[in-house]
Amino acid sequence: MIGIDIIEIDRIKKAIDDHGQHFLDRIFTKKEQDDCAGNAVRLAGRFAAKEAIAKALGTGFGKDLSWLDIEISNDGRGKPIATFVGSGFQKQTIDISVSHCKSHASAVALLKMPSKD
Repeated sequence: MIGIDIIEIDRIKKAIDDHGQHFLDRIFTKKEQDDCAGNAVRLAGRFAAKEAIAKALGTGFGKDLSWLDIEISNDGRGKPIATFVGSGFQKQTIDISVSHCKSHASAVALLKMPSKD
């Protein structure tokens, strides 16, 4: 399954300006907030990645999956990685790609189906 998302970076900036820490705490884990240090471009990329993952899973966000169930970080080489931290999806393997330009951030998520053996 594949999920994709794109978001205007200004939407994230506005949400931070309007709702501050409440918005950040509802969408991003403590580690994500620390990693991004308030950088709206990086936060928008993580937001888009989480949306893309929810679409790939086919669940959206709701009772089965919350924003904080997914944590986006980077490995030692800078590659974005997704970790499930509080949901029933820990056994899922997902590859993600995140990109951004001056005005938008986008992400693609590829859900790898578990082998049947």
